[in-house]
Amino acid sequence: MRLKIMEAYDSFRMLRDKHGYYVDKTMLLKEYLEDGFKSAVLFARPRRFGKTMTMTMFRDFLDIRQDSRGLFEGLKIMDYPDTTAAYMNQYPVVFLSLKEVSGTCFEDCLQNFRIALSELCEENRFLLASDRVSSVRKLNFEKLWRQEAGQQNTEQGLDLLCRMLRQHYGRPVFVLIDEYDVPIAKALGTPDYEKVREMVERMLSYVCKTNENVRAVLLTGCLYTVKNSTYTGVNNIIPYTVLSPVFASGIGFTDAEVRKILEDAGLSDRYAEVAEWYDGYIFGREKMYCPWDVLRYVDSVQSGAYSEAAGPESYWLNTSQTSLETIRGFLGRTANVNECFERLLAGKPIECVVNENIAYHQLHESGENIWTALLETGYLTKATTETMPLQPLRIPNRSVRAVFRQEIWEYFRDKVDNAFVRNLANNLWTGNAAKAQAALEQILEATLSFYHEYHEYSYHLILDGFFTGLGYRILSETETGYGRSDLIILDPARNRCLILELKHVEKESAMEAALREAQSRIIRQKYESGPAYQGYVTRLRYGLAFCGKRVLVAAV
Repeated sequence: MRLKIMEAYDSFRMLRDKHGYYVDKTMLLKEYLEDGFKSAVLFARPRRFGKTMTMTMFRDFLDIRQDSRGLFEGLKIMDYPDTTAAYMNQYPVVFLSLKEVSGTCFEDCLQNFRIALSELCEENRFLLASDRVSSVRKLNFEKLWRQEAGQQNTEQGLDLLCRMLRQHYGRPVFVLIDEYDVPIAKALGTPDYEKVREMVERMLSYVCKTNENVRAVLLTGCLYTVKNSTYTGVNNIIPYTVLSPVFASGIGFTDAEVRKILEDAGLSDRYAEVAEWYDGYIFGREKMYCPWDVLRYVDSVQSGAYSEAAGPESYWLNTSQTSLETIRGFLGRTANVNECFERLLAGKPIECVVNENIAYHQLHESGENIWTALLETGYLTKATTETMPLQPLRIPNRSVRAVFRQEIWEYFRDKVDNAFVRNLANNLWTGNAAKAQAALEQILEATLSFYHEYHEYSYHLILDGFFTGLGYRILSETETGYGRSDLIILDPARNRCLILELKHVEKESAMEAALREAQSRIIRQKYESGPAYQGYVTRLRYGLAFCGKRVLVAAV
């Protein structure tokens, strides 16, 4: 069955009106509104996990100006008539997205905030005709609408709108703010960062503090960056992060949901592949998948765009420049950081103390902070179901590992003449081991200062990064034959592959023996069998032995 997967998976009403495929997450409405209500909460999740879909679902369920019964017909929340009677279309709602509130300077950011508030005023212009709203508030409303309000009145604009809605309807307001931390994240590293951060915090403080006009404030974002603010209203926010077991399965896809998606699409036989590439997250105690990756994968297979030769894609790659710069800005800072990246890419966990209250300007202050940021933005996940004082973290899946490899390539690319990299690749593809060895030694001269100590995986990581940067498909530590090969470089367009087995020794006198062992292992373990089964006709095999910045390369 062909599922109707929407191109933009971020509007609940649009998806339901157009009969798009929807994974029913409406139980979060009951879980929050009745079972776990708090007056100010943050649902902190990585990008592409469905935060905006969640917020529009809350809006369409609560909004007093909508008739949503048909929209939710057939969904789980309709099995709870007491909940629907108490909340469905019973409250005024203010929905504000800060996703586009940014700029090259503070004034640009403030102006974009004015525009966003002006759009809210446009949606609520009926308040100007209300005989229940005071004339003074109407005057300030008109200034916001015309984008003529000063900075202070702009920051109080959301609070003003809540007061007017409360006067008109006689009921407190639900305030929904999507991607609240985007302006702060985009201002990071600019001279106006503090101004932007304070603007967002002041705006939140007006509506999050004890306020009879506001029933509740729901935020989404990646980091709980406003904790310990000087604005007391902000400190009332209760964060539900990736570590929290409460509402853990409410945003993102569970394993059962992914199995159902694949079953509905007639793709149940692809479960193992989907799990390998897009599974691996642990939120609270729940095993979770990224909805964006899963839905894009299913859609590509159904549409015929999927390439069996090239295999799954990392749909997450390059979807957030801010997050990518977080990784890039940290590489090379200390030996410890580099070695942690090396361990992660080797499939091993690292351990750190997680600080859930980290602000963006603190990201690069310590290694602990960067690992926390990568955890909360989805680049890392817990390696255990329980949260621990010293938390083991790992890369969740192959999709995210591809992102890390790409960033390693970007880091190294600035340090190495690209001609050396292409020379290495070309000589390996043409079978010239001697010239490949010379090119690789030139690369090692430029890159190995990245590491404090040399491990086998240091060399593995360099080669992985370079071939990733050249656009090849990389199989790292993949099961094939009777074992796991170090690196298999696939070139589906030319139906060829490289099989590389690496050995590292402490003394140069041991390099020859290590080289022979690497060559022998390729044959003995039958590493060719996997690519041969996949139809790769040209299969070039090489043993590589490393010692410091020395290398020996020989064909098998």
